[in-house]
Amino acid sequence: MAGSGLCVAVLAAALALAGAVRGGEERSRLLGAAVAIENPENDEGLQRALQFAMAEYNKASNDMYSSRVVRVISAKRQLVSGLKYTIEVEIGRTTCPKPATDLQSCAFHDEPQMAKHTTCEFVVYTIPWLNQIKLLTSRCQ
Repeated sequence: MAGSGLCVAVLAAALALAGAVRGGEERSRLLGAAVAIENPENDEGLQRALQFAMAEYNKASNDMYSSRVVRVISAKRQLVSGLKYTIEVEIGRTTCPKPATDLQSCAFHDEPQMAKHTTCEFVVYTIPWLNQIKLLTSRCQ
């Protein structure tokens, strides 16, 4: 048993050394810190989180039309006891009345009195291996 404790200590020291060496390359990156998602359109986890956030937004909205994402302004992922996504998006009102099932096929309103664009920040917490997802924050302006 004492040998296994020594192995764990050696492994921990090796990991700390590797982290210090690698830390020289990327000093600003901390374990557990939020990391920017460079290509949000191709990030499957982010897209699932965003789809969930938009579904929740549309359920809570009093608007008779569904809204969908115009563009992702910024997105970050943070490894916690699951994954926490912080997403800033521009959303727009579509021509589809609620509840719309396939928002991607819904066109945006182009008439000035009907067109409505809003910037929102969503924080979505997900535990993919347990198939759990929750909208923690939804702020729009």
